[in-house]
Amino acid sequence: MNLGSVKAVDAHYETHFGAEPEYWKFDNRPGTIGVLEWPSGTSRHRFHLYATVGLHALVPAPLNHGHGFELYTCVSTGNETFRAAFAMMANDLISSGTFLEPGHLVTPSNSRVLNGLPFRSWLMLERTDDFIPPLQLDNGHHVVFLDATPVFAEEARRVREHGLEGLLDLWDEDPPILSDLNRSLPGPLEV
Repeated sequence: MNLGSVKAVDAHYETHFGAEPEYWKFDNRPGTIGVLEWPSGTSRHRFHLYATVGLHALVPAPLNHGHGFELYTCVSTGNETFRAAFAMMANDLISSGTFLEPGHLVTPSNSRVLNGLPFRSWLMLERTDDFIPPLQLDNGHHVVFLDATPVFAEEARRVREHGLEGLLDLWDEDPPILSDLNRSLPGPLEV
């Protein structure tokens, strides 16, 4: 792994999220990556943030090895269980060599993002604001930052059947607070 690019991603996070994140690694799973955590109140944003650092170097694009991605997720209240679920998903991507782009879904093998929550998949979103823009590395490669958002089975089905735009159109009708892990299914999707 190119440590220079990892340091560049870390510095990019510092610029956009704030300094001094906590770093969490699985103690009992050697060879796995950990995640960065900015508890609510420690970042530049009002919610709890988790992010990967290193995915861009470990999971290259199939046709363009100069293109990489990192993941982050925002929740109103974080906890150890959610952090572990996010980290497991990221490590599964490394194991399977799965490259992600906006609109891709990642559904855990047990069909639950986290036990006790109704979410079935992670949806990859690319923000169009300056929350965390793509990063151009010194070697000419670039890294995009995807928001790994937990979604309901009905939302995932909408993406599979109508594409990401189909879901975004529904969210425009009934805007969800995506950082709220207690959110309800958007009205247009209720049967």
